[in-house]
Amino acid sequence: MKDDAYTRKSFLKKSLATAGALGAFGTLPSLLGCSRDFSTDPEKPNVILITADDLGWKDTGCYGNRNISTPNIDALARRGVRFTNAFVVSSSCSPSRASLITGQYPHTNGVTGLTHVYKTRALSPFHRTLPDILKDHGYNTAIQGKWHVSPYLPVGWYGYNERLSGILPSEWHIRDARKSIDFIRRNKDNRFYLEINFIQTHREDSGEFNYAPGFPVDPAKVRVPEYMTLPDWSEIRADLSKFYSQLLHMDAVIGDIMKALDDLGLAENTLVVFLGDNGPPYPGNKIALYDRGTGVPLILRWPTRFTANRAEAGLVNSIDIMPTILAACGIAAPKDTQGVSFLAAAEGKGAAPREAVFMEMTNHVYYIPTRAVRTSEWKYIRNYSDIAFGLDQNKRMEWAHRLCERPSQPWKRPRVREELYHLAKDPHEQVNLAGKPAFAERLASMRALLDGHMKATGDPYLGAEFTHEYNERDYDMPVTGKKQGN
Repeated sequence: MKDDAYTRKSFLKKSLATAGALGAFGTLPSLLGCSRDFSTDPEKPNVILITADDLGWKDTGCYGNRNISTPNIDALARRGVRFTNAFVVSSSCSPSRASLITGQYPHTNGVTGLTHVYKTRALSPFHRTLPDILKDHGYNTAIQGKWHVSPYLPVGWYGYNERLSGILPSEWHIRDARKSIDFIRRNKDNRFYLEINFIQTHREDSGEFNYAPGFPVDPAKVRVPEYMTLPDWSEIRADLSKFYSQLLHMDAVIGDIMKALDDLGLAENTLVVFLGDNGPPYPGNKIALYDRGTGVPLILRWPTRFTANRAEAGLVNSIDIMPTILAACGIAAPKDTQGVSFLAAAEGKGAAPREAVFMEMTNHVYYIPTRAVRTSEWKYIRNYSDIAFGLDQNKRMEWAHRLCERPSQPWKRPRVREELYHLAKDPHEQVNLAGKPAFAERLASMRALLDGHMKATGDPYLGAEFTHEYNERDYDMPVTGKKQGN
């Protein structure tokens, strides 16, 4: 009966999608006249899901960043559980975020590229989402900030009752906590789900970062983190200081929201989840499937259930967050969910359920087909084309092109078919062991592990040939000028 009801609702969603201007700005509850009566069940937690754009797993203080202090994110970790081996399924915004709210891999939910570039790859309203399911169970649901899963369709079609930001990308920037706090205050007597998607740590359209007013960072005191595998050049330090300034602004807004939870007496029974959507926006980090591209901070705080100030080293994938949140709310995940709940690990009652995590890229702005599998000690990457990763928004920086003159920075050069890294000895994935006879057996086992996953999940790239499509002209330097000192 439930499946039939959902099919009817999905059909109505699709029908409304043809309504053109009618659906361009409205939300599903307002169009259908849905009830505004919400659950007050004290056994269920409120849920706040916070995402940070382009924030890598070593960029906050509690994950080892010594360039700046992030007091409010660090306070979340002290009051909750910090996962030290959490990875997103894709190092690109739209695929990562769609997988987060569907619990499915990109090749399953169809979001395999940036949806403002590949509009037909936007998430279909037929897919069940985390807010959609929570709404059906009495939660008032809202989203603030970035909406990159299906930016040209109303958020109400995906389960959000309220949109706290405007529909234009220029209106996604969360500059203060007022709208989030207002939503929390209005819903203090019922269950709510609030998704807060910050974009501070994403580059501007120009490719630059700007300092956030009131959050200065001295570039002379910044050192390029080792995990980014970039040289400690003055130009990169200057860029990082602005990245960190924006991070500090986001941290302050998070602090204001958490304080409001305390002041309203809601902190104890509110599950707060904080994570990044992919690695930082630097060459060889974001859009790559190395740990520096897919590793993200992941913190869960729920004082009534989780022991404070605890670190969990088990492998976690971002598609696991949806079923974990649903389990915390006492709700079964849909049968087609590919993620697995790690609630027991968060509670300290068991190990994280994964022995391996799988990642994929098909398109970012351009075509870079890649699949990968990671265990606690090994990483195997399979490239399906020799097309270079390129520099993404960094392509406008002279220093980024000069960087690629280094043998260790091959982002403008053709890719190889396979990569194998021994993470226990080579945590920054610098020495490719795929062609070495001594590691042939390990290579075969990792190939089999990835093939098994691709077969089980219906990945269309299983068995695909390695194509030669590299064109050096695609990566020509678009900037000119005298080289500056390092």
